[in-house]
Amino acid sequence: MRAIAVSTAVAAALYLGAVMWAGHAEVAAALRLVGVDTLIGLLTLSLLNYGLRFARWHYYIRSLGGVISLRHDLRIYIGGFALTTTPGKAGEMARSLWLRPYGVPATMSIAAFFAERIQDFLGIVLLASLGVTSFRGGVWVLVGGVALVLAALIILYVPAISGSVLRYLTARQGSLRQTARQITEILLLTRGCFTSSRFLVGLLIGICAWSAEGLALYALMLALGHPIPLVPAIGIFAFATLAGALSFMPGGLGGTEVTMIVFLRLFAIPLPIAISATLLIQVATLWFAVLLGIAALSIRAKVPEVPATVRA
Repeated sequence: MRAIAVSTAVAAALYLGAVMWAGHAEVAAALRLVGVDTLIGLLTLSLLNYGLRFARWHYYIRSLGGVISLRHDLRIYIGGFALTTTPGKAGEMARSLWLRPYGVPATMSIAAFFAERIQDFLGIVLLASLGVTSFRGGVWVLVGGVALVLAALIILYVPAISGSVLRYLTARQGSLRQTARQITEILLLTRGCFTSSRFLVGLLIGICAWSAEGLALYALMLALGHPIPLVPAIGIFAFATLAGALSFMPGGLGGTEVTMIVFLRLFAIPLPIAISATLLIQVATLWFAVLLGIAALSIRAKVPEVPATVRA
């Protein structure tokens, strides 16, 4: 929980600094424009995002042979959000520890985690690339985004790229050999998530999930009295999310907010409005997820008896 406390403190300092920079009175006036119905709508769209991503996660776990009830898997999946403010959301891999008592091997859940991250990356890149076509030179960003997607697919579907390195490590002795074997198993399981049908389903789910939170930004700007077109709104949210992820800061803090404010300013949105929108969308998406994660972790559940050979 120390990571959560540190991230929260950093975020509070960052948001306070942004408010003071733009003028606390102006930001407060902007925030008062947002009604309860709008806030409920933002949280609902975030829940749609989480629900779609959980459906994909559970689909992957079951496709790989994992057997766990929907209820237990949902609690553990949401619990992982408590650690989403770690760099690259790597803390969410703690799910692999929580799932082992339920008979889901760590290699299987880690493979599902990597499959999720890859699908999220591809979906967000496509959404971001589509959104920035509204700006000068945006077509080249779209081309670059498609190129990244194609490169990722080649790496995934051409085993020779990673196979030679893993075969070399597997031939070594000691812990390095065991680690190489585990990596090989995780890689094979990750590819198992990406048969043609599973890949298309997962990518479509990822695009819909992240579009929902982009739609939240669109609705928020409408409520603030400074509407922007839907496609650019989704693109701005996706691009800011991508920038935050690539910054490898906890939860993308700093990178996400600055990128979103800059893009909103390109639409001639006043600075207090841009900062207010950014703070609200982060609270309704990132910090709402963290809060749900903490609540999920506080729920005690009886772990079923699973043979030790299954938990290995």
